[in-house]
Amino acid sequence: MKVVSLTERAGSMRGNRLEGLIPAGFVFVIGLCAAVALAFPESTARVVVTTLGVGVFGAWAVRHLAALCAAAMAWCFTTGFLVNTAGELTFRREDLVRLGVFIVVAVAGCFCGQAFRALGYRRRLSEPIRAEHRQAAVLPGQAREDRQKHLV
Repeated sequence: MKVVSLTERAGSMRGNRLEGLIPAGFVFVIGLCAAVALAFPESTARVVVTTLGVGVFGAWAVRHLAALCAAAMAWCFTTGFLVNTAGELTFRREDLVRLGVFIVVAVAGCFCGQAFRALGYRRRLSEPIRAEHRQAAVLPGQAREDRQKHLV
């Protein structure tokens, strides 16, 4: 009997492995914060859009740890650069509320992503290819209609 670790088992069930998702979340958050900083001058709009982006990442990743890491990184960048433009982190009441909102949205995004995948909204790669989507080999001097007859 082969002993399989929890990380290996979870990674084999889904294509998104945890060791790839955490750096992907970091890159996503940096790109999101840069785009939000350029697009929105008001800090409230920046926070709302960044929060929605964290939820989208959580739904895509479907891994709670990766989503929580992305939420923590998003909070650091949002607090340091989008709200306090000097690049300093503060721990006032509104900053901690923002951290809580990022965490809740990240976990909610994970649950939404899990629900979508459980309901079968994700296309499986193992689905058989239908006959109308297959292409026959092209032979010289053969018309397209003649090629399609062999597929049916």
